[in-house]
Amino acid sequence: MKKIYTIRDVPQQQAHLWEDQRIKDEVEACEERGIQHYFSRYLPKNEDILEAGCGLGAWVIFLQKKGYRIAGIDNNREVIERLKQWNPSLNVSCGDIEHLPCADKTLGAYISLGVVEHFEEGPEKPLREAFRVLTDGGVIFLTVPFNNIFRKVVAHPLRSIYLLLHRLRGGNIYFAEYRYSEDEVKQMVEKAGFQILDRGIDDFEPRTRSLALWSEFPLLRGRQPYTLNLAGRVFAGFMNSVSRKILAAGVLVIASRG
Repeated sequence: MKKIYTIRDVPQQQAHLWEDQRIKDEVEACEERGIQHYFSRYLPKNEDILEAGCGLGAWVIFLQKKGYRIAGIDNNREVIERLKQWNPSLNVSCGDIEHLPCADKTLGAYISLGVVEHFEEGPEKPLREAFRVLTDGGVIFLTVPFNNIFRKVVAHPLRSIYLLLHRLRGGNIYFAEYRYSEDEVKQMVEKAGFQILDRGIDDFEPRTRSLALWSEFPLLRGRQPYTLNLAGRVFAGFMNSVSRKILAAGVLVIASRG
């Protein structure tokens, strides 16, 4: 597990994450994310589903269009208000994922995509709450940032240098997230009481795209959201042809409440 710091405090981190993103672009990006195939395989069609930490609601919108009974909750009131303005009928609300407004054993599935890593004290509380609200046999879909080879060898050392220079200039640094190995995520989920059904990675399907490259290196971004420029596409294509795990942004675990 790798603890990641940033130059932004929590409000600045949230603003940086969503202020320049458009709901339409977020939803369109879902079409090329490999995780959608796991949803098709494991999500129950006739049970209530919650995305805890839904952000701009891309997956809520995407999966609702496919006929799933899904709701979203997020602690960022501004993004929920944006969603409501975009589509007032969306079943989204502002709330705390450590204290969900759900009775025990009422959800058929719980989705958490890039959320629990932001709890500096660890993911135990949100995972315990997920276990509480799921029915027996209910399924959790969990992704967290992958502490992959590229991040270990390139991104993290460069980040450390940048943060050191920032501190030498008198700047502050703040906790951002944890990044995990595949085994650490498996152990995390099993410790919370779940039984592993499947595992994978979370990133774009085309070999010339990489969410990790796009997020870590702005100089490699293309003109359109989540795209890479020529140098980025060449690098991503080569690395992904060797192994999709080298650049994968997230680790995915699907597990059930036994």
